[in-house]
Amino acid sequence: TTNCLSSRGGARTPTLHPAMETAADPPSQFQKHTRACFRCKLIKTFEQFFETGCDNCAFFQMAEDRDRVAECTTPSYSGICSVIDPKASWAAKWLRLAKLVPGCYALELNDDVPDGLAEEIESSMERGR
Repeated sequence: TTNCLSSRGGARTPTLHPAMETAADPPSQFQKHTRACFRCKLIKTFEQFFETGCDNCAFFQMAEDRDRVAECTTPSYSGICSVIDPKASWAAKWLRLAKLVPGCYALELNDDVPDGLAEEIESSMERGR
């Protein structure tokens, strides 16, 4: 977890940045085991997606469904942007991440979104999720 230091009465005490209260858990390792969500590009390990799903795309219903995690995420992405406070970050706004939870995001996906999944994403957008 990322901490910010605050100074009170001369002593430096680690405190959690308020935006981190809703943050997605960061990947436990940035190696071949990480994946990015096809819709929002959030990066987590396969196991993190399996345990909690995507923090931005609940409609994918990935939690506890290994096939769904494999279908809705890709291990093939380029670049990473870590966002702590999306609403205050110019980079998050520029990358269109400002309305998403704090976390680590892929800059680019190297795989095409599968046709069926693209239709599912479009349908969820029409419903306003």
